[in-house]
Amino acid sequence: MYMPRPLRSFAILAVTLALAACGDDSANKEAKAPEPTAAQAEIVKYNQYVDTANSISTTFEEALDRYETYAVPALKSSKPLKDFVISNDTTILRTKEKLDRALAMKAPIAEIDAPAKAFSDALGKLAPLSNELQNYSAAKTFLSDNGALAREKSPAYVAALTEVVKAENGFYRGISIKDTANTKEAFEKAKKDTVAYYRAGMVYYGKATMDKASGVFDGQGLGADQEAFKQQLDKMNEMALGFDKKTREADPKGCSGMMMNVNGFLASGRKILEHTNNGRYKEDAARTGAFKMMRPTIEDDGNSLRQNFNNLISDLNIGRC
Repeated sequence: MYMPRPLRSFAILAVTLALAACGDDSANKEAKAPEPTAAQAEIVKYNQYVDTANSISTTFEEALDRYETYAVPALKSSKPLKDFVISNDTTILRTKEKLDRALAMKAPIAEIDAPAKAFSDALGKLAPLSNELQNYSAAKTFLSDNGALAREKSPAYVAALTEVVKAENGFYRGISIKDTANTKEAFEKAKKDTVAYYRAGMVYYGKATMDKASGVFDGQGLGADQEAFKQQLDKMNEMALGFDKKTREADPKGCSGMMMNVNGFLASGRKILEHTNNGRYKEDAARTGAFKMMRPTIEDDGNSLRQNFNNLISDLNIGRC
């Protein structure tokens, strides 16, 4: 699933905010003002939220899935416990501190503040349990008590981690909603037929394409979003060609690095459409026997689209052209 997950659409933020000020002298003057405006204060707070999301390398949802897959069955077994591992312990308080720092900022962001508070509160409840089990795991105390403490604390740990996962997903959704609004606003404000306009358009339609690809990331395919995915991809192509034309007007060399990344993204999207139309994904899903162990094409295609998108956004954030 495209959302919720850090370090995807959130990478757009720096581009979106930079674009909002592109070619706007008043924005540059405001940036030099001693006191930040309400809009600038919101940007600082939003950046803190995005930094928090992007700092979570392994989501709590992934940590819960791993614990339930490996630790829980071992704890339910009557056999002596040979290993016990939990995830994300150091991330808990670090993430809570980052959330609390953002929440303390005055600028309200309605889409994110409440989910961020819920996330922080859930992390606060999980922290003592996680710390206790982390020490237990690191000291290998499970070898001396045969896993007694782990079995005693596991139900409460799973319940607390489950609440964190719910809050984490709500936090990501809040950022995604705000990110979409920021991206749209930057695109609509940009002067038409300029480098800034086409750059903003690549961000806007790139994100829109990724939103319509959520079924691919889930391993289910485009489904009812196929036509919408194609339309957004075509608009992305239109923006890319406009960007290439305008940059070459200023410099015949253009911006080859940027175009390499955007063309890679477009090619990945068209490969998804090709494999949807020729039935490749359905063929993979119908595999039997040893062939079923092969990695499905849709997974490779989804990873390719995501990687090319992240490369593009990274290039846009650097702002070479």
